[in-house]
This record gives sequence, C-alpha cells and structure tokens, in this order.
Amino acid sequence: MNVPEVDRSSLHIPAEVDAHLLARDAWAQEEQPHRHAEGQFVLVKRGCLSGGADTRQWLLQAGTAVWIPPWHTHWGRGEGRTELAVLYLRPEQCGRLPQDVTPLHASDLARALIERLLEPPHPQTDSQRRTRMLDLLLDEISEAPADGLVLTLPQDKRLRPIADALIGDPSQRRTLAEWSRRIGATERTLSRLYKRETGLSYTAWCHRLRLREALRGLAGGMDNTALADRLGFSSPDSFSHWFRQQTRQTPQAVRRAL
Repeated sequence: MNVPEVDRSSLHIPAEVDAHLLARDAWAQEEQPHRHAEGQFVLVKRGCLSGGADTRQWLLQAGTAVWIPPWHTHWGRGEGRTELAVLYLRPEQCGRLPQDVTPLHASDLARALIERLLEPPHPQTDSQRRTRMLDLLLDEISEAPADGLVLTLPQDKRLRPIADALIGDPSQRRTLAEWSRRIGATERTLSRLYKRETGLSYTAWCHRLRLREALRGLAGGMDNTALADRLGFSSPDSFSHWFRQQTRQTPQAVRRAL
C-alpha cells in the first residue's frame, strides 16, 4: 500500500508499549475516517463501539475488540457510556497480526494483559517484563477468533446503492424485487450477488443491520417506541418480539447490561 510522505515527528508511534484508556469524549475525535502510522488494538471495556472500514462495519460490545493495522482507514464511535482500552504498536511489532481490520474476541488472558499494560510503567527494571507481556498479548490477538456484529459491505456497483440507502434509513422494507426495478438488474442476480459479496442473504443482511442499529439505540438510551419507529416496526411490541428472536434477550435486559 502506498502511503504519503509525512513528518514522522507528528506521528503517534510509541517508543515501546503505549496503552491507555479512552472514555467517550476522548473517542469523539475518531469518528471521521482516518488512519494511523501505528497499529491500534481497541478493547471495549464498557458500552458499545460502532465503527467501520472500507469493506465492513461493526458493533462491538464489552469483551470484544478490533485490530486495526497501520495505515488502514477506519472510524469509530462510542455508543452511550463507553470505555475503551487502546494499545498502540509500532509497524515492526505488527508482523504476526492480521493484515486487515479485524473485529475479534478478546480472551480472558488478553483482557488481563491489557489491564497490566494500562498500569503506569515502573522504573527501567519493568521494561523487559512489559515486553514479555506484550509478546504474549500479540500471540493472543493473532489467534483470536472473529467476533462482534460485523456487517460486510457489498462492493458491486449494483448493490452498493442498496446498502447505502438501507444504512441511511434502516426502516425501509423494500424487497429485492422492488430494488431490482430501481437498479435495473434482475431479482435473481441481486440475490446471488448479495450472498456472494456479504456471505448473507439480503434478508439476513437487513436483519443484521437492524440489530446493529437496535443495539446502538439501546446503548444510547432509546426506548422501544423510538426504536420501533427508527427501524420500521409497526409497534414497540413488534420490535420487542423481533429483538427477542434475534438475540434471545429482551430489549430491557440488554439495555440494563449496557
């Protein structure tokens, strides 16, 4: 990947290990698409983190994380009361980690290591110990399974207008037959493309989009009436029934947990 020449003195590349906490206000600066010269591992400690890259968007809840390699464009937004642990890595430290932006499950060991790395470093005798902890954490990240509510974005020029319109207004209920008349492609073609490009059927992709928006709304304190309106359900009870089908939990239970 070609990157522009920049003044490296302005880049946030740590000398050794750089880990710190971010609350919601501090994360606000990350909402616009941007990229870093360093790798970034973001663990959600509390609340929800929505975000995205060129080919996918996601919603992460407490205990999940996202790995962002150097120079990969991304954005993020804390939903509700959000607390994040953020670890920055020099490019040469990122070789064993995924080469693409990856939402993933954070193991108990990974979370414990992050907690230790968040502690203020002790004098010089502590440097080797922190380096060993980082090495073990990198192993945990490299082997972590994918996790998080991930919404793969179709790249085909016939599908992208559909996805963009639904993301902009998830209350829409157009069928693929209706979209086919607007897009100028057959319903069968759109159905095949959706499955190939996102791994989901059109209907399943729409459910995942609405679930992401529902969780964002619950984290932000929206009630069932507002969420039903936002997501195109006929009533709060209809929304609640759908949500239980998707998650096996009530909106109230999830709201309390967030």
